[in-house]
Amino acid sequence: MASDPSNPGNVLASAVDAEVQKFRRMQEELQELQGDLQTLTAQETENDMVRQELAIMTDSSIVYKMIGPVLIKQELDEAQQTVDKRLEFIRDEKEKTKRKFTKKQDRQQELAVKIQNMQKRLQATTAQAMQAIAAEHAQK
Repeated sequence: MASDPSNPGNVLASAVDAEVQKFRRMQEELQELQGDLQTLTAQETENDMVRQELAIMTDSSIVYKMIGPVLIKQELDEAQQTVDKRLEFIRDEKEKTKRKFTKKQDRQQELAVKIQNMQKRLQATTAQAMQAIAAEHAQK
């Protein structure tokens, strides 16, 4: 009887459960995006510090670039350009991730409101069913 598909309460309860599952998946996705943002922020900070260090060097300074286990000499301006491009890329990725995070947060908020409304309808349907059962028993 609890799984009767013709029972409006069961149909609504199943729909609420499905929406709650969507909400939980969105929460997991938001947590993942938050982790991505933290990683990008750390990379941005690290590369910004490298850029600052390169800015105080003189043209006679020697810069080395690590490729695997090997250090290779690199021109200062080439190193600065590489770091600047890397920072630009990281900042672009960070902005994209922030936009995705905000959109997902907005959709999650909309879903939360939808779930609340569905739960209210489910409670009202349950109350009506209880009243109908009480009235039926009172007539007996």
